[in-house]
Amino acid sequence: MARFYVNEREIVPPPGATSFEEILRHVDKAQLPPNSVVRNVNVDGNPILEDNMDKDPAATIRQMEKGDKVEIVTGTVEEIVSDSLREAFAYLERAGEGIPALARRFQADPGPESFRALVQLYEGFYWLNLLLSRLAENYEIVLDDLPVQGAPAAEHNRRFLSVLKQLLDSQEKGDWVLISDLLEYEIAPMVPVWKEMFQMIADKAPAAR
Repeated sequence: MARFYVNEREIVPPPGATSFEEILRHVDKAQLPPNSVVRNVNVDGNPILEDNMDKDPAATIRQMEKGDKVEIVTGTVEEIVSDSLREAFAYLERAGEGIPALARRFQADPGPESFRALVQLYEGFYWLNLLLSRLAENYEIVLDDLPVQGAPAAEHNRRFLSVLKQLLDSQEKGDWVLISDLLEYEIAPMVPVWKEMFQMIADKAPAAR
């Protein structure tokens, strides 16, 4: 069986534990520092993605059981929220700088690098949308009641998801000009809106102060 570490300290699995799931429950109950949650789990140096755990927990557990070293890293809720917001603002800064250049690439005949950048943009904004939803849920923030630049945050978010769907449809149809227009005239102007949304949530979230 794998060796287990919590915050770089090796722990001994409880007597009689016969499955990885039992060990994780033991860690959750007996090994976590006060006011802490599991931040990430690495198996032989490779992170176990939360999406995979949510979609197929049994398969993820099997993957863990095959490893030699399982590292469990914890953090306080305050640390996780602050770090997530810092990452969100940093990502939005990079996106704001990169979207205009990506739009120009799609005005001509885009190459593989342009499509990789577009996929990364999808993934980044998917993560932002997920983070926004979780923060709003955890801190009981009603996005329909949060005014951002003259409209509720929820309305901005719905608009963004609609534009993102248009982007995906345009890519499937090979309409590079429309992709360029959507990036330049729809997605780019939403970056400052996202920044303001996250700033307002940061101001309302006690853990982020």
